[in-house]
Parts: sequence; structure tokens; C-alpha cells
Amino acid sequence: LAASPVHRAVWDRDVSVELFDSAEPEVSPAARAVMDASVVAVRRFATEGHLYGEDGFVSGEVVAELARIGYWGLRVPLAYGGLGASFPAYAQSLTQVATADPWVGVLGSLQAALGPVTTLNLFADETQRRRLLPPLARGDRLGAFAMTEPQTSSDLGAMRTEATRVGDELLLTGEKLLITNAVPGHTATVLCRVDGDLRVLMVELPDVEDDRFRTVPHPVRAFRHVPNRGLLFDRLPVPAGNLLAGHGRAIAYGTLNYGRVAVWAGSGGLLTRATASLVPWVQHRTSFGAPIGSRELVRLRLGRLAARIVGCEAVALWAAQLLAQGYRGELEGVLAKVFGSEMLKEAAVDLVLKTHGGRALLAGNAFADDAFDFLAPTVYEGENEIVTLGFFRALARPHAEEVLAPLNQAPRTASSSPGRVWRATRPAVSYAGWLARRHLEPAPRRPVPVDLDGQTQCALRLLRRSGLDVDAALRRYGTALADRQALMLEVAQRVQAATAMLVVSRYGLRQADPLRRQAAACLAAELGHRLTGQRPTPAYHRLVTELGGEVAGGRFAALQGVAVSKPALLTHLPPA
Repeated sequence: LAASPVHRAVWDRDVSVELFDSAEPEVSPAARAVMDASVVAVRRFATEGHLYGEDGFVSGEVVAELARIGYWGLRVPLAYGGLGASFPAYAQSLTQVATADPWVGVLGSLQAALGPVTTLNLFADETQRRRLLPPLARGDRLGAFAMTEPQTSSDLGAMRTEATRVGDELLLTGEKLLITNAVPGHTATVLCRVDGDLRVLMVELPDVEDDRFRTVPHPVRAFRHVPNRGLLFDRLPVPAGNLLAGHGRAIAYGTLNYGRVAVWAGSGGLLTRATASLVPWVQHRTSFGAPIGSRELVRLRLGRLAARIVGCEAVALWAAQLLAQGYRGELEGVLAKVFGSEMLKEAAVDLVLKTHGGRALLAGNAFADDAFDFLAPTVYEGENEIVTLGFFRALARPHAEEVLAPLNQAPRTASSSPGRVWRATRPAVSYAGWLARRHLEPAPRRPVPVDLDGQTQCALRLLRRSGLDVDAALRRYGTALADRQALMLEVAQRVQAATAMLVVSRYGLRQADPLRRQAAACLAAELGHRLTGQRPTPAYHRLVTELGGEVAGGRFAALQGVAVSKPALLTHLPPA
């Protein structure tokens, strides 16, 4: 954890701003061809109206076509029949696929981010990889991640599903709840107890349900084009060789870090679709003789939406690259998931809904059809505020144990022995030095800059000074801080916002497209206003409304090629 860029920026004396940079991922020609062909195929099925089967789920025809192209094996290493694409490259591709169809993107994430491909890549031995990865690479099997149970989700100590050893098999018994893509014939990463310990078992779900294995449909409205079911096991035999070495908690959380980054990547796809749906509407709808896209308020909303699209790209790519470089990614994965899903929620309710007006609630509108999917990421892969409390604890624990605890444990002595005096005072001297350095650091600029260089420095200073907030909470409440969840949440959210501001501003600096640079600057400034409590400046309003005007005119590149429906006019009168 001490290697985490977020942790280092909050606590270390010096931290390189380059830790918050991201670069365009390298992609092999073969993987690039598969990524591009997959997006084309999904768009073609969508245009033809054949994406979903009679049950409303992504059709078997689509799954088979993507298998033929090689999409399901993008993250499977070459040695096991896949294409070996890096996770940053896959995250970018996931956003593109989710823009074409969010639910195909969900299937991809469950296969190669949260699902069994990631688990096997990270934690399986060679024998397990050679046996279990090839069917996933071919698309013969798709993936699911089965952790939640009827009585618990985040409280892993309450897990009841258990596998009992009998010879060369494990007999699996228990119930899993709300498991997306839990379908007979798929492969599920199952968290269960084996010999009393939490372990992870790779379960190749039978093709046919029987007394030992059943699925229970759940009428879940989010991710409505992907099946969501419960899993019932009653002494289902699973090869003992499918049990992964290592503690189940570490494996589950290690996989979740990838899944949480994918939440942000998928959120970017949903956000892009929703924004694209507004362009024909603001061009067609008139108010007092002019298209509403010419009005400052609407342009403000469109500019903020474009800023969020670029922000999703920036943080998803940064977090994905850290994971690919071998970082643990616990803090960064939570940040990506929480901040991306909150951005999506705000955009849906405050920007998309209000701009469409009452028509947003019509069937066929991007908001009405996707409303639950806009909100679901705030609770999937961990409810945002709960995982943010975990973010605070992980960030604060080393400081509490290594800096503050020695202050209370220092020997009390009246001896004049230099050695004893030094041992008694060293923790206090060290802490005083840290505190003085933080208080002497320059305060963030006022007002919040609108240029990317200025925003980088402002964000870095805000992030570093957040250590003072964590330190003050620990000193004031000590062990009683666990009962001050509101305070922990507020402090952690500020750390997340400052980190996102830094990542987005650094991402904007390397963009060649001036509109993408402008979008990054708009979001960084907005985050700075939230963190400092400052009012938006006229310079910010000009920046974001000018960007919104470009979006309204159809000149924002991220929206080009996105299929949208024609605005509903709701009139039975002939044209004037």
C-alpha cells in the first residue's frame, strides 16, 4: 500500500507528479483488429435491431459472433489461446464497446476484468490456467463473479457457502445472490469456505440445472439486457484442482480492483451515449425562436457532460496502468469506481434529465431506458460510501500505526541519559517535523486556475494538505474514530476529488485535440471549486459554455459515430 501514488502524495515528503500521468497503451496489431472489429459488429447488430434475444438479453448470436472475432479472449495470454491485451488497452476498448452497447460491455467486464480471466491470470497456477483459460478465450464459456450472499456482501466473515472435501472433489453447498451473468455453462469465481477458511473456487457451472445446481432469476432492472440470477448449490461436485491457492479475501479484493476500474470505463460508455442523445435534441428544439443549444444554460450542461467523458477516460486509463505495472491498486480502484459512478449519476439526473425535460421519461429516451443503469454502478462492486470508508481506513492506518502510535508509546523518563532522552523524544520530533513541513507548504492558488498547468499544481497541493485532515481526525478521536463515519467519509471524498483533479489535469496536458484539453480543464476546475468552496469564475463559465457550444454543434469527437434515436416531437399537427 505504501507504494500507492495516492498514499505517497498524502503522506510522503516528496512525490513525483508523473505518478499521476497516463500514456496511450501499446496494442498489438492483432488485438487492435479484434477491438475494432468488435465495436463494428456490436454497432451492426444494434442498427439491425438484433442485439437482444426474445428474453431481452444480449443474444447468443451476438455472443457467438464476438467469439468468432476473438473478443472474449482479449485479456487471455497468448499461451492459452488469447490475444494477451494489456489491461489499459482493454479498459479503452471496454469504453468503446460500452458506447456501442453498455450491456455487451458488461459481459466483457465480467469476462476479463471482474471475472474469471483476471482471477486466473493473477492467482492460478500453470495447470489451472492451461485447463480453464482456453474455453474462456474461445468464448465457449463466459464469466461471472459470485461473492454476494442473501445475508451479506461486504462482511466476508458472514459468508456461509461451503465446499467439503471428498476425495478428489469438493462438494459445494450454499446460495449466491444477485450474480450478473450467472448462467448454466458459464464459469464463476466463487468465494466460499473450505476447511473453515475463505477460499476462491473456480466453478464450471453445469450446462443443465438439476437438484445439485439451480439458478434463481432476479427481476433486477439494472443491466437489464444481461441475466442476473441467484446460484443454489447442494453438494455440487467441483474438481479439487479448481481451488486457488491463497486466502479468499486477498484474491477477491485483488480481482475487485480490476472490476472497479472497469466500472469507470463502462460508465464512460454510458455517459457518451447519453450525451450524444442530446445533440439532435438541442439542435431541433427551439425556445423563443432559437435552438436551445444556443442558450448558455444548455451549453453549460453540455460542456459539463463533455468534461465528464474525458474525466472518465483519464482516471480509468491511469488506474488501469497502475494495475498493469504491478501496483496493488486498492486505493486507485476504489477511487475510480466511486468517482466514475458518482459522475455518471450526477450527469444523468442533473444534466441529461433536465435537458431532455419531460420527454426524458418517454420510452425510447436515453434517460428513461437507461435510468437504472445510470444509478447501478454506485452500488455494484460495493456501495460507494461503504467502500469509501474502507478507502479512508486503508489510507489512515499506516500513519496511525507508524507515526501517531509511537507518540503514545514513547517511554516516560526523568533520566538525563542522552540515549533515553532521545528514545523518548524521537517520535515527537519526527511528527513535529512532518506537521511543520505540511503547514509550511504553499496553499492552493485562488481562484482555482482554468489552465491545466495551474490546475496540476493546485490539485497536488490540495492532495498533500489532505494529510493534515486525516491526521487531525486521528488525533482528535483516536480509536473512537470508527464511530465517526460521517467525518471519515467527508475527508476520504476530498482525497478522491483532489486525486481525480490531478489525474484529469495531467491527462489533459497530453491531449492534442484542443476540445479534449478544454474538457479536461473544465472538469479539473469544477473539482477545484468543490474542494475549495470557491464560486465558479467568469473565466470558468466561458470555458465550459464554449465547450458546450462545440458539443451542440456536433464537433466533439467523442460523440461522432454514436447511434442516437430521433427526438420525440409528440405532435399530431402538420409542419408549420
